[in-house]
Amino acid sequence: MLRLSLSRCSAYQNKPKNNQTKENALAVADRLDLIQNISKTITSFTMSLCAVFGLGFVSQSFWRATPVVLDRIEIPAALEERGYKSDIVVKRVLDELSVYKTLAATNPKGGVEGPENAFFSSLSGDKETRIEANVGGVSLSSIEQAVRHVLQKNPVIVSGEILRADKDGASFEGRLRIVSDGGSNRTRDAKSDDVNEVIKSLAFDLFAHFDPLRAALAAERLGKRELALDVLRPIVTSGAPEERKVALWLRASVAGGVDRDQFLNEALAIDPKFFPALVAMSEFETSQRRYTEAIAFADRAIAINPNSPLGFNAKGVALRNSGNRPAGVEEFKKACALPKLTPGCHIWLGLEYMRAVDGKPATREALRQAYGEFTLAIKANPQAIWAYSHAAYVATELKDFREAKMLGARAVELDKTEPVHQLRLAGTLYHLGEKDKAKASIKEVLAAYPAMSGPRANQFPGIRQIIALANDAP
Repeated sequence: MLRLSLSRCSAYQNKPKNNQTKENALAVADRLDLIQNISKTITSFTMSLCAVFGLGFVSQSFWRATPVVLDRIEIPAALEERGYKSDIVVKRVLDELSVYKTLAATNPKGGVEGPENAFFSSLSGDKETRIEANVGGVSLSSIEQAVRHVLQKNPVIVSGEILRADKDGASFEGRLRIVSDGGSNRTRDAKSDDVNEVIKSLAFDLFAHFDPLRAALAAERLGKRELALDVLRPIVTSGAPEERKVALWLRASVAGGVDRDQFLNEALAIDPKFFPALVAMSEFETSQRRYTEAIAFADRAIAINPNSPLGFNAKGVALRNSGNRPAGVEEFKKACALPKLTPGCHIWLGLEYMRAVDGKPATREALRQAYGEFTLAIKANPQAIWAYSHAAYVATELKDFREAKMLGARAVELDKTEPVHQLRLAGTLYHLGEKDKAKASIKEVLAAYPAMSGPRANQFPGIRQIIALANDAP
């Protein structure tokens, strides 16, 4: 859970006409700071809604800083008796909102250098939506006064309630009322038999209302694809051009499919220099084996932003898949030579070093080089799942089985649904003498993922040999 003090930001440099008003507002802000620092009861959550600056993605035109005050959430007496007080529910909503924001900022699959994360992580922090909670004994009017003076804007007031959907039923209904200047109340509903699910739904609705693009990304990473598309749909349909291009790009990422290029092309029609769409188009063309087009899109991305590894990586993959591996390696090296350490290029280089050449297994020296690249990838991103998995394979080949076990276990811990990680860990256990356990694990994986007995096994070095261990094959 993030905590944010109402700090004295640059808005204070604009002197109000009335010095006494300024002193009063400063006193309110100081009092809020004191309460937050000592009692730690005012919880705040920051949602950045500003423009990209470092990676050349979008302009600032459609991002708007919005101060928000979350007022009470009314709770029925039956729930209050179970400990669901209004202050507690408000904090829970903000806690859940923090979870969604973290999901949007960090891909749980380990791809934190991907375009989505690069886009959102490079948003400026000087203009941001701030949500202040009316908890801890500080009145709503006091918070409003401080917010107005600090941010020089009238805050949007959000209130809500949780009540029984039916008088005698077990289902609960949650509502958020979002009040805007000059507009009527906007109500968002959530229903569930579980009050905790209602709280989570209210938190997501709050996130989606003030930051729909990142909310969609968070929903996609939770495996709620349809929810993500629902959030994006109105922006794709009728959003302003600058906002639509981002929504179209995310729509392509969330929905996937062989027709995702139509959304990317539409985004590029709005802005031919939209960096993440160019990278995504390069990756799409590579997936369709149109390597000349893929390289052309990657070159356009590199020309727009030569400081990002994404364009170089996309070009490297296209060259590699086209059969020009040496040229692909050079692109990965360019990406790795950039000041910011990122995992992708190191993983690609590691894969090149550990592969068989002319039908001969990689040399020990090449394996050590590969291990070094995977280590750098893990250093760049401790959640780089495939870096752990590939490093486990290399450590096994180097007969460092204990290290391989540790790395393989970490890969499985980070992604329990990928059978390749599980098989590699089982292979390591076999070499450590835990043969019965390893064989049982291999059989369980193959039963759960029958495709691993087919062509997919050929995509990963060593997997066929590990599968053979289940039958005590040498």
